[in-house]
Amino acid sequence: MAASLEDQAYNKIKIAISKGYIQKGSKLKEVSLANSLNMSRATVKGAIKRLVFEGLADFSPHKGASVVNPSFEEIKACFQVRAQLEKMAVSLAVHHLTPADFTALHDLIQKEKEVFNAREMDRYYEINDAFHLLIAGKSANRVLRHYIRELIQKTTIYLILFDPFYQLLEANNTSPDEHETIIACLEQKNGARAEQAVEQHLANTVSGIDVNRIIPDDYLTV
Repeated sequence: MAASLEDQAYNKIKIAISKGYIQKGSKLKEVSLANSLNMSRATVKGAIKRLVFEGLADFSPHKGASVVNPSFEEIKACFQVRAQLEKMAVSLAVHHLTPADFTALHDLIQKEKEVFNAREMDRYYEINDAFHLLIAGKSANRVLRHYIRELIQKTTIYLILFDPFYQLLEANNTSPDEHETIIACLEQKNGARAEQAVEQHLANTVSGIDVNRIIPDDYLTV
């Protein structure tokens, strides 16, 4: 099925934000974006509403929509809390994961590699999140899974804003290997090592965030 015009506008604006073409904190001006994308203002307005719902943009009745602009301290704090909750999750999940679960986790890693190489940014983050949520779900603690899901949603927004996804395409993406390490620890029923692997994985993710991204010359004017 062909993407609707609103889908196209949404994807183009989201990619422009992720690549730094639209600066963090900048206002998403419907008229300027409509002109840049050669689309109607109504189409762009619908796309912006989706970005607000997703968390990539904030909306104020008086100021309109703007790209979110979290501080690095806020980002680090979210990842620190997420790491502690996910460490708790793997220590609990080690007692509940089945062979079918491990097969599903390995399948997700394979898909992660495939969509990364295919440069499918949205699917990449979706699959990455699914990996972590599957483990959290096997913790048998619904409250823990709920808060991990919330933090994953928030930190994924940060990665879209700051993580050099397109630069990683030219480098070595270590995430699949780190996921494999987590699985290996869980397969060995070594909860302590799994906790360490999760903490290292998320620490590596934070260290890869570029908070001083340079705006390219071909940025999308807003």
